[in-house]
Amino acid sequence: RITYPFVIALGIKVLGSYLAVSEKHEHAHLHAALTHEHTHDHQDGHHTHPHEPEVDGEHSHEHTHPAIAHSHPHTPDMHHRHKHE
Repeated sequence: RITYPFVIALGIKVLGSYLAVSEKHEHAHLHAALTHEHTHDHQDGHHTHPHEPEVDGEHSHEHTHPAIAHSHPHTPDMHHRHKHE
């Protein structure tokens, strides 16, 4: 049997899911300098550091990204943790 509280809870869940999926979050923000290691290649426009000798394709090593301020659509993830003013 479908109850009134169930219908209300379902509506809240549907609304929450819609808001989470349709969120458009974009503003200027600062990425602090970050040193980490992960698999990457130099064709992504984000990992443009030099190697001696030059490396082609995917590889992994510790590398540093300098601090950068920019704007693009994003969601809260490991690369987009910043304060909102």
